[in-house]
Amino acid sequence: MPEGAAEYILRTLPGAADDVDSRNALSEDLLRGLEGAGAFRALGLGVEEIYGLVRMASKWSPAVAHVIATSASVSLGVGVEGGIYSLCVTEPGGGSDIRGNLRTVAEEVGGEARVTGEKAFASNGIYATHFLVLANGPQGPTLYMVGRGPGVRAEPLDLYTFRGSGVSRVVFEGARGRRIGEPGRGIREALEAINYERLGYGYIGLGIMEGLMEEVGPRLSRRIFGTELGDYQGVRWMLAELEVRARLLESLVGAAASRAAREGRVDPLDAAVAKVAGAELAQRAAWIAVQLMGGSGFSRGTRVDRLARDSRMLDVGAGAREVIYDYLGERAVRRYRGSGAPGGIRTRDPPLTRRAH
Repeated sequence: MPEGAAEYILRTLPGAADDVDSRNALSEDLLRGLEGAGAFRALGLGVEEIYGLVRMASKWSPAVAHVIATSASVSLGVGVEGGIYSLCVTEPGGGSDIRGNLRTVAEEVGGEARVTGEKAFASNGIYATHFLVLANGPQGPTLYMVGRGPGVRAEPLDLYTFRGSGVSRVVFEGARGRRIGEPGRGIREALEAINYERLGYGYIGLGIMEGLMEEVGPRLSRRIFGTELGDYQGVRWMLAELEVRARLLESLVGAAASRAAREGRVDPLDAAVAKVAGAELAQRAAWIAVQLMGGSGFSRGTRVDRLARDSRMLDVGAGAREVIYDYLGERAVRRYRGSGAPGGIRTRDPPLTRRAH
């Protein structure tokens, strides 16, 4: 029986994570190994199983987890499979204000499109076999699928976080593609994929916390002033806080993934809360881990170093925290004023067409 994706991740990633971070890239062997094990077959695996892989990989390399999650977001969001996918939405002129900064254009001729423009912070840019591109078509913002080939150039960005995740600058110079969405509804349809990505950030947050605590665990038996570190009340309260946050987030993302599997889409409110909660858990866990590790917590090239740096990305990627807060706050105001939708506040997707204030 071929090795499954979970088995492959458990076998290879603990030893490969540092190399991914150092080189700012997955090795060809690792990328092909993940592909061969089925990590990019999101439609076949299903929503809950693919997020289980994302969580597992995040314990060692959130970058690798993000490669899996991004490709899955495109597969699940627009219903495609058969490659490694990049989500190309953000323009060099800005992130959250998508409509205002959209300069990429697509010329449709017959059943084909020619896409020209530049995308910044495109996840999986250097690995993708296919690019889901938001561009101005004849009727406004529209989604196009562009295959890797002539007219496509991807250059990895040298970031200090999510190193190896393939976040790239991608330039399209008359690249051949096809329209995959409804004309003029590209922003709304892109959000379907982005909501899967935001939910994935909740799972990445859980994985980061678990990886950090695996490093902290042996430290708790160390004796300080005659008492084991784990017997100090202050330390126990730190860990209790993480347990509460993690249990609540696990419940949220589990229910959200199950609902997405049933309904064929991620609820945007679930996605927004999962992203914020995942970032908060990961960053709080990173602070606590460094505190409990003492001086060794500041060592470069360690698992704690990697996970602490990667936790910061969760506040920015797939929509800045402030944009998400604006959306959640708007929903809350509607609800508490009594003018929201019956039975809750799930009325529309988070806005990505205005700046956070």
